Amino acid sequence: MQADDYSIETILKEGRRFLVPLYQRKYQWGDSRLVPFWEDVEAKAVEVLEGSNKFQHYMGALILAPLTEATQIGITPRVQVVDGQQRLTTFQLFLAALREVARHHEAEHLVQHIEGYLYNQPRSKDTDPLTKFKLTPTPSDREIFHRIIEGEYSDIRLGLAKYFYGEKVPKNTPFPALRAYYLLRQWALDFVANGPSDWEPDTEDGEDGDHIDDDAAHEIMEGRIEALLRAALEQMKLVVITLDEGDDAQVIFETLNSKGEPLLAMDLVRNNIFQRAERQSLATDQLYNDLWATFDAPWWKNDAPFARPKRPRIDHFLAHVLAAETGASIAMRELYAEYRNFAVPKGKPRFPNVKDELNLLQKYAPIYRTLEGEEVENATMHWFGRKLAAWQVTTVYPIALQIAASELTQDEQHRVATLLYSYLVRRAVSGLTGKNLNKLFNAIAQHFHENGPSFGTLVTFFSTRSGESSRFPSNKEFRQAIKSKPVYVLAPGERTKDILWELELASRSKFSEKIERPEGLWTEHVLPVSWNEHWPFPEGPFVQRYSGDPRAIARNSLLHSLGNLTLMSGALNISSGNSSFTEKRSKYEQHTTLFMNKWFSKREKWDETDIHERGEYLAELALQRWSGLPDDE
Repeated sequence: MQADDYSIETILKEGRRFLVPLYQRKYQWGDSRLVPFWEDVEAKAVEVLEGSNKFQHYMGALILAPLTEATQIGITPRVQVVDGQQRLTTFQLFLAALREVARHHEAEHLVQHIEGYLYNQPRSKDTDPLTKFKLTPTPSDREIFHRIIEGEYSDIRLGLAKYFYGEKVPKNTPFPALRAYYLLRQWALDFVANGPSDWEPDTEDGEDGDHIDDDAAHEIMEGRIEALLRAALEQMKLVVITLDEGDDAQVIFETLNSKGEPLLAMDLVRNNIFQRAERQSLATDQLYNDLWATFDAPWWKNDAPFARPKRPRIDHFLAHVLAAETGASIAMRELYAEYRNFAVPKGKPRFPNVKDELNLLQKYAPIYRTLEGEEVENATMHWFGRKLAAWQVTTVYPIALQIAASELTQDEQHRVATLLYSYLVRRAVSGLTGKNLNKLFNAIAQHFHENGPSFGTLVTFFSTRSGESSRFPSNKEFRQAIKSKPVYVLAPGERTKDILWELELASRSKFSEKIERPEGLWTEHVLPVSWNEHWPFPEGPFVQRYSGDPRAIARNSLLHSLGNLTLMSGALNISSGNSSFTEKRSKYEQHTTLFMNKWFSKREKWDETDIHERGEYLAELALQRWSGLPDDE
């Protein structure tokens, strides 16, 4: 048995046939496996585009059993795929999908290049017509798979129309390979057309909105196709285990597919740490009990909510610690390699001994638990963590770790955290993109690492950011956005509720009771989205919602603005429905005690004029609650 790791390019460029034996399952990867696969490829493609790729990404094992004619001259070697056929098939489907994306963008040279990894060049003594295919699946998958490999997407769409539902391949398809091909093509098309899901080119050094001509746009898209291709071929690797003639492939297959639990990145880190501890002749049992045992609790192994990619808390915690300590961007998918590089950079240990290394993790652990809402010792970090949860932004965690682990006073920590929170809210309400925030927060962590965390340091950082993808919205822009932007759409779900609850608190006087936010609050549109004759216009006769009348268009543009939104219980929201304002006002007076809803008891009507007036009032509260940079008048 021989084992070594190889890139996907190395595995597929060699002329040989991969045969999936009959005892293997047919292709079964569904969305739950395809999404992380795509996220891995996309993340590596981003690294290729940015020139920041440091480590290849390990995608699992491939177990091969060469057949007897492997060394015969004039015959393409054949190998049985004992294990790993689901991964290998997915890579083939991805390459076929990417080929069609390249064809769609008329990148013929990339089409031909990709086909070199899908087809073999038959040799002089080959007689089997299937020799031309790199991969031959089980018979139940073979026809669909080879049609995908051979056909253009338009032909597949037409020839396999009975397996499509409209333009999509449904989840319950009898051929998961077809859905995988469809999804991978769709995701790649979107990536090529729009860029990565959470990334934008840096615009700090250029003018925003520069015109891009057709040739430049075509070049950008070709670059993204090539980045996806290089990510899959060069940056992904498999451990290839080649069996010897005496190895029983069936027994090995059954053994490999037993119900063992996969190792987490942190399991590998733990093993590495304690191996080094043993070499240092430290008391490993005591070290484990004193400084590691808590990390083996079930809470740490649960998936971190809202964090991407989907990984256990312990893995995300480690990535945040590394980012906080180094100020560098940490590749979550290469976490073990990142940690080894951190603990022993260039072969020289960073810490005098392993105990210091473990003490570092213990220093950050309670801060992370506080951010996750498990502890409350640091009131600022507990508050900040709940805000980040509402906004589903965990990429700020390394900055929060830096702040909490520093020597800043509680007041100073709160000022820094509040400014970061204001930045998130202001950008969302102002309709500015959130796609670049991961890179920006990493830049802040680096800035703090170099200059130390403080309010002044953060203000200095923001004052240098003027591009659309990272600038801090001004008071004037934020005020106007509060009054006119569709906040319900721009900051959906829990984010809108968080904004409204903060405005509820801001509307209370110093004599009001201090209360926690009630459970089960819903966002209410006072003037309903489905408005009708019960909601007359300030002037002129009533017109229908979709009449195209300028007054209807103007009204619809205000429906989702903050001036028309409030909070109330779900039952009251449902009961109010599309009732007239008089009926709604009566229900508000009877059933809600929130301060912000007292506003409506003084109104005889509710139309555009009232929405504008309340918007002005809320804008004043918002400017106090989410303050801007100190020099912004």
